[in-house]
Amino acid sequence: GGTVFLDEIAEMSPYLQAKLMHFLSEGSFRRVGGEREIRVDVRILSATHRNLEQLVGDGAFREDLFYRLNVLNLSVPPLRERSEDILLLARHFLLQACTQIQRPPCRLAPSTYPALLGNNWPGNVRQLQNIIFRAAAMSDSTIIGLDDLDIARTRLACQEEEIPSLSEAMEAFRIGLFSGSS
Repeated sequence: GGTVFLDEIAEMSPYLQAKLMHFLSEGSFRRVGGEREIRVDVRILSATHRNLEQLVGDGAFREDLFYRLNVLNLSVPPLRERSEDILLLARHFLLQACTQIQRPPCRLAPSTYPALLGNNWPGNVRQLQNIIFRAAAMSDSTIIGLDDLDIARTRLACQEEEIPSLSEAMEAFRIGLFSGSS
C-alpha cells in the first residue's frame, strides 16, 4: 500500500507513458534487469501545469492513460491568482523553516507584505517556500524584513503589464476618441 506522486506527468516520454499504463492496468512492474513481475497496490497521484486534454488531442499524451489517471481532477490556480494565500503560506513556511534549521521562531515584518503580495511568483509555491527558507536561514533577526527576502530578482505583478509606445498610446486615444463620438 501507499501513495506514489508523479509530478509533471505531462513531461513523461511516450515510452514511460506506456510503462505506466501497463503498471496501472496490471498492478505490477518489473525492475530493470529483473526476471519477475512485482505486484504492488498503490494509489497514484499526479500533477502537471499543462493542459492534458489538449495534449491528448495533439497526440502528445496517451488517451487511455489520461482517462486512467483522471478519476478526480483538482485544479489549483497558480499562487499569483490566490493572493489571499500568500501571507498564510509565507508564515507557514517560515515556521517550518525555523523548526527545520533549529532556530527560534521568526515572523514577517509588515513591511514585507506588499512585496510578497505584489510578486508575480513565476516559480509558484516552491519559489515562495525557497525565498522564505533562505530568509530564515540567513537572517540574524527573529523579524524577517524586506532586505532578508531576496525578492529583488523576481518580477512584480505590476511589471508584467507592457507600457505602450507613444504611437500605440496615441492610436488607442484616437480610437477611443472617435468611438465615443458616434
